[in-house]
Amino acid sequence: MFTDAKFLISQYGQNITLTSSYKNLPLNFKAFIQPLRSDFQSDLYGDYKESETSEQFLYIGPPDINLKEYPDDTIIESNSEKFKIKKAENVYLSGKVIYERGVLEKLST
Repeated sequence: MFTDAKFLISQYGQNITLTSSYKNLPLNFKAFIQPLRSDFQSDLYGDYKESETSEQFLYIGPPDINLKEYPDDTIIESNSEKFKIKKAENVYLSGKVIYERGVLEKLST
């Protein structure tokens, strides 16, 4: 099960580029980014919108990236769209991280 989640993300995820002042080079990997519908939000995600016009997205990524380590200036780019990280956390199964999930906010261009 642990390798299944990582395998599915690496095979079927979108191409992601992460840039930040935390690391010198851009980091390229695969993850899923999908619109986050407000009726599916839970206490876990809450409402992180800074304005009514901002769009929120669900991020599901590999367990070895750990978005929580990155500062506020971190940008995630996929399909020519840019996002900032609002919240990220690890998802565990039997005490082992199987993937990371988070809430992203789309940046205006």
